[in-house]
Amino acid sequence: MQWIQIILFLLIVNGLFTLFAVRFNDFFHVLSQSQKTTLQDDVDALLGKPAKGFFNRETLEVEQLLAATGRQGRFTLVKRVSILLFALGAVTSLLLNNPFLIPILGAGFAFAPVWYLRSTAAAYKKHLNEELETAISVITTSYLRSGDLLKAVRENIPYLNPPVKSHFEAFITESEMLNANMTSTINTLKMKVPNRIFHEWCNTLIQCQSDRSMKNTLTFTVQKFSDMRIIQSELEAIINEPKKEAITMMFLVVGNIPLLYVLNRSWFETLMFSLPGKITLAICAAIVLFSFTRIMQLSKPIEYKA
Repeated sequence: MQWIQIILFLLIVNGLFTLFAVRFNDFFHVLSQSQKTTLQDDVDALLGKPAKGFFNRETLEVEQLLAATGRQGRFTLVKRVSILLFALGAVTSLLLNNPFLIPILGAGFAFAPVWYLRSTAAAYKKHLNEELETAISVITTSYLRSGDLLKAVRENIPYLNPPVKSHFEAFITESEMLNANMTSTINTLKMKVPNRIFHEWCNTLIQCQSDRSMKNTLTFTVQKFSDMRIIQSELEAIINEPKKEAITMMFLVVGNIPLLYVLNRSWFETLMFSLPGKITLAICAAIVLFSFTRIMQLSKPIEYKA
């Protein structure tokens, strides 16, 4: 019976590797301190093309999440934690005497840091968008009134909040003490904030330095933030209810296992110790893992694309 379980386990692992386009060499890349990329990979990343291979896509996403939240130096730590959690999931499966759960619990435990990064990055982006909307709204109003960008930013600094406030304070310092070229300082400010609408606003400001009539187009850029906020609120209202139902169903699926121990001991033993029961547990765990991954993907804030 044991060798049948081993054969089935190897077949399941092979099927998962084939489904997600995972190669054994990918594990060595993850274990290494740094992963070298080719020039073509860098070009594809700049052009926005999806990375090839499951691990490459996840690695690129983790790097982008860390960069978005200002934690670029923690990439190696995240990889090590994921590997340790994968080992913990595999050990847990062995303790349960269920080899079918090894790839599923291992993957679930390994992706826990990625899910945490996604949730924190989503909260950070949402907060950043709210602060950017307030900042460029008040600065645009002052700039349209006075015609002096530096004065408009300076008089609205007290009304700005982190993380936007520090960027505009640096903009004032650079403009007054380091660089008198307003176009260059606006470009520096633009590159500090990863937001496309803000980049469009900065590009319009650059055009305003040579053509004052372009000032009137700034209000249309500010309006895009309001439109994005409204769409985001409507999307959250649509998704929240199904998301709650899905999480409730996953909790019921997992909670029924210890509940069987109380209600019917023989059913619990069949589920935990028989071969069909172990396969059923593995299938349920895979469905829960897939469902939770999809929920995390749908929970990302929407982004503006020109």
